[in-house]
Amino acid sequence: MIERFLQIDGLRIHCKESGEIEAPRLLLIHGLGGSIESWEEVFDELSKSFHILAVDLPGCGQSDKPELQYTIDYFAEFTCRFMESTGFQPSILVGHSMGGMISIKTYLRCPEKVEALVLIDAAGLSETAAKKIREYMGDGWNMDRLKKFYRECVLGRLGELDETRLEESLRMLEDPGFRRAYFSSLNAISKPLSPEDLEAIKVPTLIIWGSDDKLTPLEDGVKLSQAIAGSRFLVIEGAGHSPHSEAPKQVVQEIRSFILKLKSR
Repeated sequence: MIERFLQIDGLRIHCKESGEIEAPRLLLIHGLGGSIESWEEVFDELSKSFHILAVDLPGCGQSDKPELQYTIDYFAEFTCRFMESTGFQPSILVGHSMGGMISIKTYLRCPEKVEALVLIDAAGLSETAAKKIREYMGDGWNMDRLKKFYRECVLGRLGELDETRLEESLRMLEDPGFRRAYFSSLNAISKPLSPEDLEAIKVPTLIIWGSDDKLTPLEDGVKLSQAIAGSRFLVIEGAGHSPHSEAPKQVVQEIRSFILKLKSR
């Protein structure tokens, strides 16, 4: 495993890479307020079968946090340039929540760089996620509000509250650059993807959803699967908004199966 910082468009970008160079390439794209650490439960297992690259998006984790509007289009343009700069293309994009929305927009912007999509509880199908975040956050996150939000919206029956991660989230929000990016990105996920965007997806797509997700509810996953022709839709029973954290073995198995079938065509 190699952890490093790259210069992309003048920004210092944090990333983590693992796996055989000749193996299928998977680019992992985290969600709102997330980081490379969001993939902790699946990173090592995925890297046994694939060439994995996880990135802290601009404004997140240990990457630079420039003062700008963090729109989904901005993140998609960044992802296209990131793949070009690193030579990590064509890739299979694995996006969680906002990262799923970014993955879709990245494909639409540079389809030649994207081999397939894996969308995990993707944002962008409705305004539910942004509304719930604002509702539970009130005038600002604290530990009590964050715990209530996770218990009632994020975690499924398989999930356990990780107070260490919640403390890290609160610590990150003390950083003015991270806080600015967080609220700008929150505004970005308030604007759903258009039906035309979804109908334009022509690459193999695996959609994974937690049955207990209240943040991006299961009906959003159904809607997404119906809109993307030929997509495979998998529901992880008992998982919430982050199946890759709550049911990592099953998620790794499903991703592996999907890609093996893709490569055997």
